[in-house]
Amino acid sequence: MITRIKINGFKSLLQTELLFGPFTCIAGENAVGKSNLFDAIIFLSKLAEGNYTIQQAAKSLRSENQKHSNIKDIFFRSGSHYFNKMSFEIDMIVSEKAEDDLGQLAEATITSLQYKLELKLNENDEERESIEIIEESLTPIKITDAREQLSVRGKKEWVNSILKGRRGIKTPFISTKDGRIKLHQDMGKNGNGRSGKGRSTEYIAEKMPRTLLSTVTSESPTAFLARHEMRNWVMLQLEPGALRQPDSIFEVKNAKISANGYHVPATLYRLLNEKKERDIFQLLTNKVKELVSAVDEISVEKDEKRDLLTLQIRFKDGLSLPAHSLSDGTLRFLALAIIREDSEHGGLICLEEPENGIHPDKIKEMVQLLEDVATEIEYEVDEDNPLRQVIINTHSPAVVNAVSTNSLYIASVKEMYMDWLKKKVQFTFFKVDKNTWKAEPNSMNTIVNGDIFPYVKPPGRAADKRGKMTVAETFTYEQF
Repeated sequence: MITRIKINGFKSLLQTELLFGPFTCIAGENAVGKSNLFDAIIFLSKLAEGNYTIQQAAKSLRSENQKHSNIKDIFFRSGSHYFNKMSFEIDMIVSEKAEDDLGQLAEATITSLQYKLELKLNENDEERESIEIIEESLTPIKITDAREQLSVRGKKEWVNSILKGRRGIKTPFISTKDGRIKLHQDMGKNGNGRSGKGRSTEYIAEKMPRTLLSTVTSESPTAFLARHEMRNWVMLQLEPGALRQPDSIFEVKNAKISANGYHVPATLYRLLNEKKERDIFQLLTNKVKELVSAVDEISVEKDEKRDLLTLQIRFKDGLSLPAHSLSDGTLRFLALAIIREDSEHGGLICLEEPENGIHPDKIKEMVQLLEDVATEIEYEVDEDNPLRQVIINTHSPAVVNAVSTNSLYIASVKEMYMDWLKKKVQFTFFKVDKNTWKAEPNSMNTIVNGDIFPYVKPPGRAADKRGKMTVAETFTYEQF
């Protein structure tokens, strides 16, 4: 879970600092750069995977107004001038335990960590990496400091359940000095139940094609758990064609809904077998009824001859339809409802424009579902309440009206004069409501009437009542 992120020099993000709780909504007009935050998160996730070099991760990202991807496109640009450096600083909470790719268990020394990465663009030196690491570090955040930061976001029981580890730890897990990146010994426990025994290793930064973090295993438990956390940052792009696909029965054991929407039937069938004490079909049916009241039953049909599983929905009039006959919005809503019930689907979920395919009168139900997907801050984290985070972006007034002011950022374009360019540059700027916990470190970045006016709920419609102040309740037309 990301609690704070600072980005400088990536795409349109300049001196950007954002604080996050379990659920965040970023609103803004088209082309203001709000999607670039998602690109930054996915870029960092790919760098942690181990399957991408830095150059490959850069080229995999979408390029604005470009037919072909270019690694320069991820660096901040003003006109024809590119910045040649970018930096990231991420405060995060990681799982206390997780298995590596070989099934070895790692246990973190501490779960509150800060990761830093600074990169440099080399345009004219073919003998060096095109994007070079200047600094990479992973350091502990003191439990007391992390507790203070988190206490404004959740209850004591929730905070205590996610902050684990030894007090007084100061030694970094990864550090950089004089152009050399070092992986330090870690006293966390590895798969053998003993302290991590990986020896300290050192590398020359300018020769590294990928991040050091992407190479660690359970022999360096805390660094591995940071890597595990970042690998679980996903961009959900639920494609109708993928959501409609049947699954083989042999895919059930390790099934999980993919980022593009495959494996809905297999995941649902796995949950049916795992959660025998709960009627998973009935739970999902009740949830989908909030969107489509005519739904009577959700099920998975098993074709014994072909070993295929197919999603089915029966309606109150007796009509039964397979997944390929269902609407895009219904399928997306159901997939998110399944993810909510699946503790195996943890980490950070990014989702663009959740209102797509949803009737305007049902936007509130979609937003409520997405908030439910995120970890519940009233209770401790466990199998039924995984440490899961959701960030959405939107330009829909209906979505903005349905979220809490605590959860909202407004993205816009701002100008700043740069001495070395001798001109003003435009960059993406994020604002918060001055009365929320996010406003204190961002006191100059507060929402004013002109920012929120396009999203304010028109008079004559009932406000959303869920025990919190939504945008619709906080701001009214009478204020303008």
